Amino acid sequence: HGSELEYSMRGRPALETWGREVLAKAETVFVGSAHIREVLEQVCGHVDRVHEVPPGVDVDYWRPQPRDEALAALVAESERDPPNPGNANERLPDEGNAERLAAFLAGDGPTVVYFGKLLHNKGVHVLLEALVGIDARAVIVGFGDYRMELEALADPARTLFTGPLEHRHLVHLLALADACVVPSIFPEAFGMVAAEAAAAGCPPLVACHSGLAEIAAGLEAEYPEGLRHLASFETGDVADLREKLRRLLALTPPERAAVSTAARRAAVERWSWTGVAERL
Repeated sequence: HGSELEYSMRGRPALETWGREVLAKAETVFVGSAHIREVLEQVCGHVDRVHEVPPGVDVDYWRPQPRDEALAALVAESERDPPNPGNANERLPDEGNAERLAAFLAGDGPTVVYFGKLLHNKGVHVLLEALVGIDARAVIVGFGDYRMELEALADPARTLFTGPLEHRHLVHLLALADACVVPSIFPEAFGMVAAEAAAAGCPPLVACHSGLAEIAAGLEAEYPEGLRHLASFETGDVADLREKLRRLLALTPPERAAVSTAARRAAVERWSWTGVAERL
């Protein structure tokens, strides 16, 4: 798994040696992406019998939904959230999310979603800077020690921080979004967030590196030829992200439908549990 290799083992000779010795005895080693295969070689040395099989997405759970149904379902799920007075528990959804989401997402304005940890390495600041001058609202989902800095950077009139949400919320939120941005500035093992968004018919726009680049390649293979450049942007490049977002949000209804359908098709054909099972 990428996190163990990058955060726990890399640069620690004893753990690198242990990993190499354990993997030498394995009959089969599965990695979630070509990127992690490279990291495995860097950290543990050459490993035989390695197979690349991506993590799976439940494409029956993550799916497109009519807007009115998705918003009603999101609000209903938020009404079930446990109390969190003063947002004292950062690992719970923010207090009053049902009312806040209903008000913020009313109307048909363009909507951009980020969901994940609120850490500097996740690059959320890049997204917030790129949104300056774009006619769109942003929903920022997650918790982490960078939240206060991000809230100070964001336009409060056009940005809603919700705290962490569960899959029961996100399947509906993504169905309401015009884009899901994955702006990480640190290597990612795969890009499950982007795969889940694609399955929901929400076009992902990802930083072009590590496992995220493999997600972008899968999307580009399905997108209409003239729109393939809208799957990714240069890592950390605010101007490039702004321009790609501006173009993505300005798509005509037929173009938007084509990209949404293509994103969903990429998820079903490449990252569904059925596809993963066949590769295993």
